[in-house]
Amino acid sequence: MEAYLEEKRATLQEKAAEQAQEEKQTVVTLTVAECGEFHNFGEYHEGIADVPEAIAIFNQIPPERMNGIPSIGINIHTEGTESYEDTQMDIVSGRVADLEILDYVPDITDNPKAVEVIAELIDKLPDIEVRGSLEKWQAAFLAAEIDQLSYNYDTVQYNQTVEDREAQIANITEDIRNGNTGYLNDFLNALISDSIREGMTDIIGKGTELDDSEGVQTARKAKELLDKLAEYKPLAKIEELEECNYNMIDNVLNNEKPKEEKEKQSGRISIKEKLAEKKAVIEQRDKSEKEAPEKGTEKKSEREI
Repeated sequence: MEAYLEEKRATLQEKAAEQAQEEKQTVVTLTVAECGEFHNFGEYHEGIADVPEAIAIFNQIPPERMNGIPSIGINIHTEGTESYEDTQMDIVSGRVADLEILDYVPDITDNPKAVEVIAELIDKLPDIEVRGSLEKWQAAFLAAEIDQLSYNYDTVQYNQTVEDREAQIANITEDIRNGNTGYLNDFLNALISDSIREGMTDIIGKGTELDDSEGVQTARKAKELLDKLAEYKPLAKIEELEECNYNMIDNVLNNEKPKEEKEKQSGRISIKEKLAEKKAVIEQRDKSEKEAPEKGTEKKSEREI
């Protein structure tokens, strides 16, 4: 048992070190340009640390001397490389945020921090028009975090039960996007309970400091993921497909007026009414055709008499 616990602690420490190294590899900052098309026309600010500062600079550009449409962009720098190798793309241009183009920029969508910054930027600019959604990438990152926590908590059992890790993450992602998260909530709640018991043993039984307790750290991470899962809105994907107005992704399907109501207000005849009219015309025509031979026969009989 002691050997198993020691192996588990070593695995957790190794994974934590790997994650810390990954976080150090890229630096995500923001840019603001007076002219989004040509950044060298007018003001250009780079290396902006946070979203509020970028928005403040964006709003301070005097409209009377703008050389083009102003923009707010994102920049990803990899440590140890030259600045010209950075990935930079404007996200907000004027009053429009085009997220659909991110499908073609995996350097940004594969970076959780970058997607998080873009989400914050959109959230803090409620009056802009948003085209597209970050939902599918947010679901994938959340699925990967849940899978990693499961792996870290019991690596041996994970390896025994999961044959294809990529398929596992893909399945969790799909479930999150479809709202099938009941089993994930159950897993995280159970993990919190078990980890708290382990943490109590560490603190009371072994005298471990609160922040040094492995159980406490696992419980905190599980609670964080549980909160993210609760905040996630899978309906946003359905809205992205069906909403008439991209700027109305608000957890309410189709903010347009119902079709019947619109037709009544505009005085238009519905398809159902048109079909009823057409049916009446056909019935009247058939009736007339049936009556026509009878009238002809009646006139012939009169002439014969």
